[in-house]
Formats: sequence, structure tokens, C-alpha cells
Amino acid sequence: MNISEKGKLLIKNGNIEEAIKILEEFVKENKKENIGVHRLLAQLYMMTSNKEKAISILKQGVNDNPDNLWLQLMFGDLYYFDLKDPVTAIEVYKKILSQFKKPERSTMSPYRYVLKRLSNIFYEIGEFEKAKEYFEMFFDLEPSDFYSSDFQKFTEILIKLGYVDKAKDIIKIGIKTHPGDLSLFDFAKENFPDEKFEFREKKKKGILEGVQKIPVKTSLIREFENIYNLIDYYTKDLRKEGDIITISSCVTAMAEGRVYTVDTIKPSLLAKLVSRLVSQKSVPFGGAAPLANPYAMEIAIQECGSLRIFLATVAGIIGKTFKKNGWFYIVAGAQSALIDDPPASIPPFDYAVIPGPDDPFETCKRIKEKIGNRAAVIDANDLGDAWAVGYTEGIDKGKLEIALSDNPAENEDQRTPIVIVRGL
Repeated sequence: MNISEKGKLLIKNGNIEEAIKILEEFVKENKKENIGVHRLLAQLYMMTSNKEKAISILKQGVNDNPDNLWLQLMFGDLYYFDLKDPVTAIEVYKKILSQFKKPERSTMSPYRYVLKRLSNIFYEIGEFEKAKEYFEMFFDLEPSDFYSSDFQKFTEILIKLGYVDKAKDIIKIGIKTHPGDLSLFDFAKENFPDEKFEFREKKKKGILEGVQKIPVKTSLIREFENIYNLIDYYTKDLRKEGDIITISSCVTAMAEGRVYTVDTIKPSLLAKLVSRLVSQKSVPFGGAAPLANPYAMEIAIQECGSLRIFLATVAGIIGKTFKKNGWFYIVAGAQSALIDDPPASIPPFDYAVIPGPDDPFETCKRIKEKIGNRAAVIDANDLGDAWAVGYTEGIDKGKLEIALSDNPAENEDQRTPIVIVRGL
């Protein structure tokens, strides 16, 4: 167990002050480190309302490790997401960007993450010429994390600046790459009423007679937040007796502190080899399978064990021979199927690998103890797959998965990780 994991364990057990102490001692003796201690310590300072200390520790990390662009990104994120200081964040992000001589498409480079932040910040503060510049650079990467909201913002900016034809082209691509997104289609029709847009409605899924699904919008849920208090707070005026309260598996894991930024992961030879055997197929504005990423595969090895991953790889190869899918995940186990790789998660967690929650059944049990409702932890995607990875007694797992197969929580920046299911 490295020092970061030891610190996380102390936090999980409520020993925050002790965690701060051992991490502070480590940083004093190990100024050049890459196991996430600066970031974790800054988070703890923020949790204890010590903003100055949080700034100081990350600034120290950047000064001691000037070539570590990930630490610089974390420093910028501290100002943008935590301190709500976009002006200083812009300065930090621009400094990072200045160190790239040419665009980098890799999800393992800070380049795309900086562009996502700069384009959105300049949009938010109304500096549309600059926002256009960064959106164009970001768009040119054809990245999987160019959200539906990014297409809307980019299109809006182009219209405001007079680039109407280009705006049409951008929104058409958005509709094509986000099929079934009615809000994006409505946005296009509102802004270009004389233009014909093709709306591809999603296949009807998740329809069960008498079942209602209520997505619940939340603030950005951070590491080590009390998920039980948050669920209680955000559902108390909405939930009714008999409802099932569901929570995203990714958000549950984040609240448990199960977040591994890419700079803290060193892929082993096994991770590099096995990840190459996973489908690398990707499409514009879409990503490959998570375990095709060696960083995600390394976390899978840590979660499941190297022997099990090796045997799963053999099983996967045999399965492909007989045109059978999923044998790798059957042998590797549940955790291997729950891992999200960069940039699957919402910023500022988009450059992290996030495995599944530690004990989803225990989590559901504690949710029910807290609020009285049945509960489930759900892993869902836009392909029509939903998986109840943990749930309380009295839940029909199969029916719940059908009900949520249309993914009402969604997977971009909607911030609706909680869905209330009524009538099941």
C-alpha cells in the first residue's frame, strides 16, 4: 500500500487530520513524486476549509516538478472548479498549452483536457472570439468528450460571430454523433428553422407500464463526499414511499475516493500487452473500449489480480475464435467491466481511471438505512445496457435493469447521477 492509498484509507475511516499529517511529512521528504500525494493533500485542505494551504501545496508540487503537466492541470482545476476563479485558471491552462508544439490526440496527454476547459471558460465569461479559437482546436481532435453541450455552445458562438454556414455544419455533426439527443435536435431546429435535420430516435427501451423515472440534478460530487447525506438531501423533496433510489456506479466510486489520475499509474508489461488485444476501434467523437487503454487495464489488474486477467485474456481469445463475446469479462469478474478510462468521466475527473465501487451492496444497504427507500447502484450506457451492480432486498433486478436501459441518468455533463424509479 503506497502513501496515497494509506491516506485514502485513513480518510475513509474518518481520520482526516492523521491523513493530512502523514501526507505532509511525505511531501516534505519526497518533493518529486508521482503517486498523487499533492493532489490528495490539496483536497484534504479544501475539505477542512484551508484554501490557502490547498493552493500552496499544489503550487509547491508544480514548482518542484516543472515537467509534470498533470500537476499543472490539477493546479488550474483547483482554481476553476474549487475556488471559482476562472481568471487564474485561464493563466494556468494557457501556460500548459504553450508547452505543446503541435496538437496531441491522445487521451493520455493533458492537451485535450486543457482545450475543453479553456473553450468552456471563455464561453461562460462571454469572450466568444477566444472561445471559438479553443473550441475549434478541441473540435479538430474529434474527441469522445466533445459533449452535446459543447456542440450547442460552439454552434451558438459561431452564430453570434456571424459564421452561420459553419455553425450549420457543426450542429449537423453534433446530431449525427449524438443520435437520439432531442435537446440537441430542438436546438438545431430553433436556430435553423429552414434547415432539414435528420433526427434518429433511439430505439424504445426502458419502457415498463406504470414505471416512472425521475433524474435528479446535483452539484458536482467530489471525492470523499458523504454519498448518503447527498442522496438524502437531493431526494428528500422528491422521493416517496416505495420508490427505488438509484445512484451511478461511477459517482459512487468517486465518493469512495476510488479515483486514479493517469500520472499516478504505471502500466505493467502485462497491461500493455493485454490492452492491445482489446478492440481499439474508435469513431470520430467516440471512444474505444475502456480496457483498450493500458492505464485502465493496469487498474483492472490491480483490482482483479494478474493471474485472473491473464486467464481472462486466454478466455477472450478462445471466445473470439468461436465468435462469442464477453468471455474476458466473465472470467475477469465484475470489476473489470465497471472501469471507466479517460476521458469518460465529467471534469475534473476526466483524466482519471475510475473502477467500480468497493462494495455496492453495502452501499445500497446504508442508503436504505439512511432514507428508508430501497436502493441500487447502476452502471448504464447509451447502448441500451444497464446493470444493477448492487441493490437491496425487494428489488426485481431484471425489471430494474430494463427500466433503466434507456440510461435516464445519461453519461455526459448532465449531473443527474441519481434517478428515482417509481412504480416498480
